[in-house]
Amino acid sequence: MNEKQSSLPIIIFLISTIIGVGIVTLPRQTALIVGQPNMWVSVIFGAIIAFLNALLIFMLIKRYPKQTLFDFAPEVIGKWIGKLFSLVFVAYAISISAFIIRTMSEIVNYYLLDRTPKVVVLAVLILSCMYLVSCGLTNIVMFFQLYFPIILAMFFLLTILSIKSIEPTNLRPIFVNDGFALLKGTNTTFFSFVGYELIMVLSGYQSFTKWRSMTKILGISLGAVCIIYVLFFILNIGILSIGELKVITFPTIEMAKTIEYQGFFFERFELLFLFGWIITIFTTLTAYYYSALLGICKTINCKRNIFVNIFVGALILSLSLVPTGITELFSSSTYLNNLSYAALIGVPFILLVVSVTKEKFQ
Repeated sequence: MNEKQSSLPIIIFLISTIIGVGIVTLPRQTALIVGQPNMWVSVIFGAIIAFLNALLIFMLIKRYPKQTLFDFAPEVIGKWIGKLFSLVFVAYAISISAFIIRTMSEIVNYYLLDRTPKVVVLAVLILSCMYLVSCGLTNIVMFFQLYFPIILAMFFLLTILSIKSIEPTNLRPIFVNDGFALLKGTNTTFFSFVGYELIMVLSGYQSFTKWRSMTKILGISLGAVCIIYVLFFILNIGILSIGELKVITFPTIEMAKTIEYQGFFFERFELLFLFGWIITIFTTLTAYYYSALLGICKTINCKRNIFVNIFVGALILSLSLVPTGITELFSSSTYLNNLSYAALIGVPFILLVVSVTKEKFQ
């Protein structure tokens, strides 16, 4: 499969991975930090930083075609330190998987299955993910392509239905001079674009060596997600106002609940959103689950089998149950952000510097 032919599956994979928890929690988090109607500008800043960081990662993986991070890290920086770097990325993938599914279970319990134990909701998602991951990366990519139109249709329909509920005064003033607040909010919005770093895993599936092809893939993927996020930010602000966004835990879902069409056969539009959103959570979880599984197997030199699969699933499930409530869950995101800095920026940057240095002195 050549690079040109396979750009679309990779783009779909990245978009499906990036869109996740952020679309329901990010408006509140950003409102608390920025607190002004044009806070959607912070989303654009976050996308730009993510794109630049993705190019940094590409500069690294293009030097090692058809190899994943777990393959070339020991080659670049030495066996044991390379394995340590691989384990940092594995820990990141497992931690973000646990955070994703725990947030999903909180929302499902609150809006859909209030009497179902959280562990049951978590276990169902983990078991489904275990099965899909066992089928290999090719089937995962095909699955993402199958459900991608459903995800887009859900976002498009919800946007169209929500427009009539926008209160224009909530969106004004558009131009606010507090640029520092917008930049401060970028620290939060940047993490809503995580998922692009998995090109360090996809690089074992396909060789990424051309700048034009890769900038196109990353530009379309991050650009599409940025457009979706900005649209939903504007909808959230226009319908709920900045004041309400600061106190509502899951504003996007509450926004969907405001949609009303008398005489229409379907009344609870938040269910439509939750249906599509749960699919995006599953695709995000699958991508990170596979990355963690592959990383463990390559680091300890074992084959991907049912026992390692169960171990990773049990680890994610156990970690997701650690927070006692939603407040503690959101507090744990601080630690996850620090780990993300190490996996997204620290590890690729160090490996790239060492790789270039070694090449110059050879």
